[in-house]
Amino acid sequence: LFADGTHCAMLKEAGINFFVANSEAVMESAGCADLTESPDLLKELLAAALVGSKKRAAPSEPGDRDYKRMRVSMLRQKLDDKGLDVDGSKEMLISRLEEAATDSEDDVSAIVLLD
Repeated sequence: LFADGTHCAMLKEAGINFFVANSEAVMESAGCADLTESPDLLKELLAAALVGSKKRAAPSEPGDRDYKRMRVSMLRQKLDDKGLDVDGSKEMLISRLEEAATDSEDDVSAIVLLD
């Protein structure tokens, strides 16, 4: 609730990921009743839990460049690993990753041509 109320997107994402991974324990905790204060947050948690359960049932993981199937937290992690900006919407993050991939392919092509 704190992350949602203070517009801390990364903290909110971490909280949602924790909820997905530990939903039973969270539902049994004393603070669970406080979630009713934010119906929008409850919807986000339910959507994330649903996606999380589908991913656990899926036989394969998304490919390295299957950005549209990745969660925003994974996209941000990939951007951070590349030293790129992690702020923005999911579409912006995907665009940034795709642009970085194209740039690195161009760099590799240039190196090959020089050899």
